[in-house]
Amino acid sequence: MQRLLMGLMVLFLAAACSTPQATKAPMADKPMEAKEMMDGDFRAEAPAPGPAPVIKLGDFQDFKLDNGLQVVLVENHKLPRVSYQLFVDVPPIMEGKYAGVSSMMGSMLRRATSTKSKEELDEAIDFIGATLSTGGSGAYAATISKYKETLMDMMAEVVLDARFPEEEFAKVKSEAEANLQSTLNNPGAIAARVQSVVTYGKDHPYGELQTAETLKNITLEEVKDFYDTYFVPNRSYLVMVGDLTRAEAEKLAKDAFSSWKAKDVMVKEFDMPKRPSGVTVNFVPRTGAVQSNIIISHPVDVKPGSDEAIPGSMVNLILGSGSFNSRLFQNLREDKAYTYGAGSSLNTDEVVGSFSASSDVRNEVTDSAVTQFMLELAKISSEPVTAKELASTKSLITGSFGRALESPQRIARYALNTIRYGLDRDYYPTYLKKVESTSANDLLNVSRMAMSPTNTNIIVVGDKAVAEKLAKFATSGKINYLDVNGEPINMEEMAAPTDLTAKSVIMGYVDAIGGADAIAKVKNYALTMEADVQGQTLVQTMVKENGTKFNSQTMMMGMVMADQRYNGGKAKMMQQGQTMPDSPELTATMAEQAALFPIVELMNSLDKVSVTGTEMVDGKPAVVLTVEGETGDSQHFFDKESMLEVRMVKKQGPQTVTMNYGDYREIGGVKMPYSMKMSGMLPFPIEMKVTKAKVNTEIDQSLFSVE
Repeated sequence: MQRLLMGLMVLFLAAACSTPQATKAPMADKPMEAKEMMDGDFRAEAPAPGPAPVIKLGDFQDFKLDNGLQVVLVENHKLPRVSYQLFVDVPPIMEGKYAGVSSMMGSMLRRATSTKSKEELDEAIDFIGATLSTGGSGAYAATISKYKETLMDMMAEVVLDARFPEEEFAKVKSEAEANLQSTLNNPGAIAARVQSVVTYGKDHPYGELQTAETLKNITLEEVKDFYDTYFVPNRSYLVMVGDLTRAEAEKLAKDAFSSWKAKDVMVKEFDMPKRPSGVTVNFVPRTGAVQSNIIISHPVDVKPGSDEAIPGSMVNLILGSGSFNSRLFQNLREDKAYTYGAGSSLNTDEVVGSFSASSDVRNEVTDSAVTQFMLELAKISSEPVTAKELASTKSLITGSFGRALESPQRIARYALNTIRYGLDRDYYPTYLKKVESTSANDLLNVSRMAMSPTNTNIIVVGDKAVAEKLAKFATSGKINYLDVNGEPINMEEMAAPTDLTAKSVIMGYVDAIGGADAIAKVKNYALTMEADVQGQTLVQTMVKENGTKFNSQTMMMGMVMADQRYNGGKAKMMQQGQTMPDSPELTATMAEQAALFPIVELMNSLDKVSVTGTEMVDGKPAVVLTVEGETGDSQHFFDKESMLEVRMVKKQGPQTVTMNYGDYREIGGVKMPYSMKMSGMLPFPIEMKVTKAKVNTEIDQSLFSVE
């Protein structure tokens, strides 16, 4: 069953590979003058920076409604467009066993009002050519100025008159479960999750994670309670940008939001997360990983607008966010060739900021890459940057800051920051003067405080074979092994079971799905599956017979998008009516798919199957089998208790595809998964659900025709 959706994957791969041809840049139409050739070294030195320019930020305006809603207006009459952002400043809170409720509430906001269903809202928004999105901290909307009043009314209706229908909640929860599963299959996303836990701690809101368990706990009542508690005008900001006058803005804001009732919100104080006393190494094992995701991270106390904020952003540009010229990029990519890219960030925050440096590297250079990270952090935090680096950074900021001011949205963000964080009104207008007056010593003071590698956390997601080489970086000499939720795991329990062989695992699976006798009685089966793909119903049919015949058809909107066939060694694939060229790889893939029960067929090639470990799948231990295949290796995960296959991971071209199996049901004496969730092939996960299943049934033999 592990390759039931191969037809769907091939279809999307074909679409993804259809890229336009690059266009060559035109040649210069004049040869270089002789003097230019003689003076060809004029690019060797960057021009000396001029004086810091005077910034005309654009005089934003602000006012407050009687209910406490603060309104910020940035007039821009160049284009007949307007945009509105309603930002609700929800205080840091621990959501506890309902972690994730805020994001679910944000998804539910736009699902219905007292007068409109989601479909009616969509239609009304589309009718005026607008966009309107919602989230856990408010809403954003934009349209042409002709409909400025209509859109403001719509946004107010969505936020203030939100209804939370039960049927929409079921959809939102299903989407959240699929998105979480996709996240837990992405090594980069796993590293970011664990970084939050390790950096801030589980007892701080910034270190709290949504898990499968907390998601199950969330009810519609919890969503409503979050909305009622935290969506209040006296902690909110309405930012209006575009073709609006002050008088229009005041009228729109008052008409739409003056009825919003203010209420007190309890703001809890949390202890400031502290950097570790030494270096910790935190490792998340992933069987079969071909690269390591590295993050070095710790909390820092750098608030927006503080004396450390500007020097911090400058030294971070030099270290890791200055693109090709940054130290980390030059070291790890250009010099060592460990990775395609490496970078860093220094995030300011009114509660607690953070520093991080990260890269994805090949397995065999994981410890070497960490060594280079630590060396660069030691250097940046102990030696002043060079005069050339400082001058280049100032020039870079001057140019980028000026370009940023061409965007009304950026000006609006600066205005919101000024109001929200209580910054001086001249903070942004004099920003470049502050940059120009910053010295190398100022940068060193901040980097000593924020970037020193002596008290930090190293987080790595990768194959456990590389883990022990990292122990030398830990002050304790030990590695903290964690799962995808940042919870400690016992690696002795996660080792490859010594009491199991590949054969015994496969036999356990055979017994779990019904036994050898029941499997032997299955001569054919036909499945029909459906999935929702961005509002469209995708239908896939799968027919197999005797392990030598196979047909898969993928349909959408009544059209056959892909048709795959295999019959006794011959293969044929059609996409949208066009026959695709045959290849040995395609035939081999089809032959694998034709097996009635591919896992059972592995008994015939045990020399290519090995037990490689134990990993947690949905909070339960699963035995991992690694299979060497003609079209690439794959990992198969079997629940340690039931021995049913619960996950398959396989490399498909440049992507790693993960299939999760569940909802096993008996049909014809054999259990089959009725739920198959695929992630990694597309930006979003797809869940196929079996709607029809027949075993030992009459099959139209023309489905197997490959002529």
